[in-house]
Amino acid sequence: MHNPIYTPDQIREAEQPLIQKLGEGLMRRAAFAVAVEAWQLLPPGHRRVLVLAGSGNNGGDALYAAAELEKRGAVIEVWQLGERIHPAITAIKYPRMVTGVNDPDLIIDGIVGIGARGPLTGAAKEAAEQSHGHAVVSVDIPSGVDPLTGMAEGASISADVTVTFGGLKPAHILGWERCGRVVLKDIGITMGKAWGYAAGIGSWPEPGPNDHKYTHGVVGIHAGSSQYPGAAVLCVQAAVRATSSMVRYIGPCVQQVLAAQPEVVAAPGRCDAWVIGPGVGETDMLGQLIDQDIPLVIDADSLTQLANQPGLKDKIRQRKALTVLTPHDGEFERLTGRKPFDRVRDAQALAEDLGCVVLLKGRVTVITDGTEIYLVEAGSSWAATPGSGDVLAGIIGKAVAWEASISAVASAARLHALAAGWGNTPKIAGDIVRAIPKVRTTMFTHGLAHHHN
Repeated sequence: MHNPIYTPDQIREAEQPLIQKLGEGLMRRAAFAVAVEAWQLLPPGHRRVLVLAGSGNNGGDALYAAAELEKRGAVIEVWQLGERIHPAITAIKYPRMVTGVNDPDLIIDGIVGIGARGPLTGAAKEAAEQSHGHAVVSVDIPSGVDPLTGMAEGASISADVTVTFGGLKPAHILGWERCGRVVLKDIGITMGKAWGYAAGIGSWPEPGPNDHKYTHGVVGIHAGSSQYPGAAVLCVQAAVRATSSMVRYIGPCVQQVLAAQPEVVAAPGRCDAWVIGPGVGETDMLGQLIDQDIPLVIDADSLTQLANQPGLKDKIRQRKALTVLTPHDGEFERLTGRKPFDRVRDAQALAEDLGCVVLLKGRVTVITDGTEIYLVEAGSSWAATPGSGDVLAGIIGKAVAWEASISAVASAARLHALAAGWGNTPKIAGDIVRAIPKVRTTMFTHGLAHHHN
């Protein structure tokens, strides 16, 4: 399913009732969860643990976790990185105070928590730099990483494991490369409405005994050209494999498409959604499809055409049916005049401007309609290969022909990511297409719907 994500402010508000009820007991719950993960990282016979201790509650969590490890035989070193040290240090019987990283077996990062913004400075900056190359468990979020954007302005911790509580934060997805494996622990916090979601596959069409080739929606595809026939083939093949219902192809590459996929209908007729753009160049059909009151996925060359013809943007703003734009960073810059910096907010701004769903591609893909937010951390970068975007467009087209919703778009992006990461081996776009049925079978058999870091 789609996993909820919360902002630091939402987490702090939700945990207040438990803090009032349990006091330091809540911190000890969190610390025990950190200690469990830390112990698993310690190699047998090597039990030297360094705590990077800030003065706030994050430092308290780290110190209580170290006290748990001390009970199991660990030797604890503490580097105080604030003007004061949290009273939790009294839980450690024999803390060895240090002022540097002296080759520990494990570091527990408790410098700053989810309330911190801006770069690390002074001794905290020095500690982060010295920690590189060592095994690190971070409490809640790696220090120096912005909890909302996942970015680091200066020195930051790069964790092997990040243990967090209450719910995922945006940085756990957006800053995946610094967070390592993210472990979400339940310590009793009851959360409200989510800020966004780490996209899984909320639902996906599976044919039943009374279904037929039209049941889950017919997608029409206008893709390819004499220069790029492969774009049409890949887009169509992905759509054919994504669900069991019909795919219709209208374009100049009929011969190549039917040779690769004879199941496709290459003639006008019923369509419940359209995909336009992969390899087509500039085409009058874009304006014609924008005028139709059915879901429309605009990809690749058609995004460039949209950027170059302001009148088409005005038409997009007037559409009532679902419109999905699928830019990578370069296409986003053509559409808006600048590259995305804060990928979530910038994608939201474009979605709000045009009244559509924006799927901003990347290792972390952002899907938003300006209000709802879904993030897809792919779990690998094997999708960074020519033709991968054509495959994604086909999957999205099939998804919105079945259900015209942002959730379906997010599920399609997750399915694409799972197919690209299948086997964790190098891929060409055709390999991603061929992996789609394997992923779908695994989903329906075992419930695989989300990549876990």
